[in-house]
Amino acid sequence: MSRVRGISFDFGHVLVGLDLEEVASRLRPHCAAVDLDAVRAVMPAAYAAHDRVVAEGGGHEAGWRALVRTLVVAGAPGIADADAMVEALWRGQATRNLWRHVPPPARTMLDTLAAAGIPLVITSNSEGHLAALVSELGLDHYFLRVLDSGVLGIAKPDPRIFALAAETLGVPLAEMVHVGDSESADIVGALDAGAHAIRFDGFVPGAGARPTRAYLRLDDHAALLAALLAATSSNSS
Repeated sequence: MSRVRGISFDFGHVLVGLDLEEVASRLRPHCAAVDLDAVRAVMPAAYAAHDRVVAEGGGHEAGWRALVRTLVVAGAPGIADADAMVEALWRGQATRNLWRHVPPPARTMLDTLAAAGIPLVITSNSEGHLAALVSELGLDHYFLRVLDSGVLGIAKPDPRIFALAAETLGVPLAEMVHVGDSESADIVGALDAGAHAIRFDGFVPGAGARPTRAYLRLDDHAALLAALLAATSSNSS
């Protein structure tokens, strides 16, 4: 990876993970038994469903629904109406986003990058309330801006959202790396826009089996931090 001077992060399953207890609390009133191990196990299939929909032009909401429906069917097999449950979960995103678990290594990574003076931005397909969630989780001070597709009206893989990320960082697209978990939205989108791309699979068991065009595929935040520091430190060479 050549010269990098700014970093764009996807949000869900890159900086934060799915809060499984939150998922369970919303499913239990509608299903006698919730199997969170089954939810974890089906995550790669849920990502495949998401990426297939996005690659076909379905957009953020359609991809989200495909992913979450896969999780609901696996984790609450006795639920009477999976589609109605997905609709309820989608509506609930506006008040309490399901992706809200911040692991300590992710905070350590952000602390280190910020201390190094590397400009950071969030570039995420979301529902229009992401900036408030980032602030609620105590992450807002790390980032120059939260680019939320629900606010902007453009979503990954549209090259315009990556161009806006680079503009926010004050660097050319060729000197920005985007870190994401979705092959179609994040990796293909960033590369086609002219940026570098790293795929992060740390929240998804078995995700390493999915093919990628990314420069690197990493599955823990310590390794991701090392790669980002190496890429940005090459600026001085």
